Amino acid sequence: MRSRTRIKICGNTNPYDLNHAISCGADAVGFITDVPVRSPRKIDAKTAKQLIEQVPVLVDSVLVIMPKDLDSAMTLITETAPTCVQIHNDLPNNELAIIAKTVKLIKTIVIPKDASSEIVDPVVSRIRELTGIADAILLDTGTSSGSGGTGTVHNWQISAEIVRRCKVPVILAGGLTPDNVADAIWHVRPYAVDTASGVETGGARDSERVRLFIKRCMEADMVIDHD
Repeated sequence: MRSRTRIKICGNTNPYDLNHAISCGADAVGFITDVPVRSPRKIDAKTAKQLIEQVPVLVDSVLVIMPKDLDSAMTLITETAPTCVQIHNDLPNNELAIIAKTVKLIKTIVIPKDASSEIVDPVVSRIRELTGIADAILLDTGTSSGSGGTGTVHNWQISAEIVRRCKVPVILAGGLTPDNVADAIWHVRPYAVDTASGVETGGARDSERVRLFIKRCMEADMVIDHD
């Protein structure tokens, strides 16, 4: 029997949304902190710390950051004390390795929306460079408007091939919603799935969509286990 797909609900900004995601069964909750881009889900380090302190011991708190260098990353990690950090931009491998000695490390790799299968080999090579450094890789969608947080799906055949060829756990992100997450799990078989905008309505967190997203992840796992 395969391991259950883990579920990360990202972009939490307040205690109500945080606690609702956890009560519905989220394995991890994310906090987008001090990133140099516009986002309605961005919070400052003080707010992130206050929310992270409320996360139960058996749920992972994930600090999502785009640090300009190692020092700024370590400052944010020290200030907020998450169980995981997700580095959403590029840092040298030696700096990532230092971070990984302090906290569990998730490294984002962007898959362009219109990417072809030719991207698989270079992505797999990059992931292999991160073996022994990153605890997991997160595949997110890149578009002309940005990389990650776009609410856009990329080619799941690419993600599925990356999962098949890599030993590092792969988290699938990019445009996942209650309507498509079961298909995503079926096609890609990721270690985990991640959503933020996919559980919003009109730019605000939608409690029912959070509940449905988690429910459909669990249902998808049951179908796969009995296939």
